[in-house]
Amino acid sequence: MMSRKHRVMRTTTIALLLTICTLAGWWWSKNVNKGTSEAIINEKPVTLTMLAYWEAEVGPVLDEMNQRFQKKYPNIKIDYEYAPVDQYQSLIKTRIASGDAPDLFHVFPGTWKDPFVKAGYLMDLSDRPWVSRLQADAKEMESVNGKVYGLPLNKNAIGVIYNRKIFSDLRLTVPKNWNEFLAVCDKMKAENITPLAIGNRDLWVTQIIPFAMAPSAIYRDHPSFDQDMYDGKVTFANSPWNQMMTDYVDLIERGYFNDGVLNTGFDQMVQLLATGKAGMMVMGNWALPTISAFNPEADMGMFPLPYVKPGEKTYVAVGLSLGLGASATTEHPEEVKKYIDFWAEPENNEMLLKQTQAFPVFTDVHPELNSTLKELTPYMNIGTYHFLDQRWPQGVQDTMFAGIRSVLVDGGRTYPIEKMLKEMDRVFKEKKN
Repeated sequence: MMSRKHRVMRTTTIALLLTICTLAGWWWSKNVNKGTSEAIINEKPVTLTMLAYWEAEVGPVLDEMNQRFQKKYPNIKIDYEYAPVDQYQSLIKTRIASGDAPDLFHVFPGTWKDPFVKAGYLMDLSDRPWVSRLQADAKEMESVNGKVYGLPLNKNAIGVIYNRKIFSDLRLTVPKNWNEFLAVCDKMKAENITPLAIGNRDLWVTQIIPFAMAPSAIYRDHPSFDQDMYDGKVTFANSPWNQMMTDYVDLIERGYFNDGVLNTGFDQMVQLLATGKAGMMVMGNWALPTISAFNPEADMGMFPLPYVKPGEKTYVAVGLSLGLGASATTEHPEEVKKYIDFWAEPENNEMLLKQTQAFPVFTDVHPELNSTLKELTPYMNIGTYHFLDQRWPQGVQDTMFAGIRSVLVDGGRTYPIEKMLKEMDRVFKEKKN
């Protein structure tokens, strides 16, 4: 049996040990943690330059993300420069070629980045922790020869965004083929409602209708069309593109669009739909936040452009949208990687998707889709094809922009569709290698 003396000694020893441990923990907290905090605070201030056209699509999300980032990394400042989307491609090329590349910049998915990778301008991001979380198609679109050069942030789809109230008031149902779609347009026109809003003053808008047509008209039955273009087996001129453009012009000649097809911009186009002056528009889901900004009460649905005959399957045009890459020559590679990794964190990416009303690219990010995106999702499960320019050589898209605009001036009478397509063929052949 333990004596009273021994019990007292043991109790004293335990108390002394606890006191020592407490003091050690206090010292560690006050000195080691203090040193760590001071190290973070005292890190050399760094300013990262960033060039993108995200202002319109991302807006407040960009500010919120940068605030979150700078709270976590107070020594790193982001100097963001905005460029309109129509000017961005030429501007970034000029900046890089002149040796004035920003540390961070938007990277278009697909073939756009290939020349930059070949020239050594883009940082290899293959070792980043978020790469393993990417959906397979998203990773493939941001890769060259198995290496990843951009962080994809969201996925979009092109379809017909429509005013549900107008459909309800006119007792219209979602059309399942081209004839039904034209009938819906006729019904709206008869009720003095512009069937289709369009804003082709902004060149990038000119491509949206052909991009929505092509998955069903070409790629559903001919999925190798792009590769066959590279192999010289097919051409734009001798493909469904001719009929697609003919039907595009036909929509104008039927009087389905708003006045000033070539003089109306994207914002005006969206406003026409949001305020009920137009019943539909062919556009990507990235327009949904802008619609809400014009009319928070607007109730919009979305279905794929049914450019098919009765009984045929309609495919949806989908594609990566926002992408973030870095200059291979940046003087701040570690800070750049921290910034890119931050955008890829699940909670940050989910915030972006909710605000931009877009689809995810990560396997572990599953935001709650709004009713508009939910309506489109079942159609996407039937079949999709990526945005066409993401497989084209650089230069073909710009040629298409100019060609469509010239054709639409007078329905192809001065600048025939055949001439436009042959010019696209010429540029494709010239630039493909």
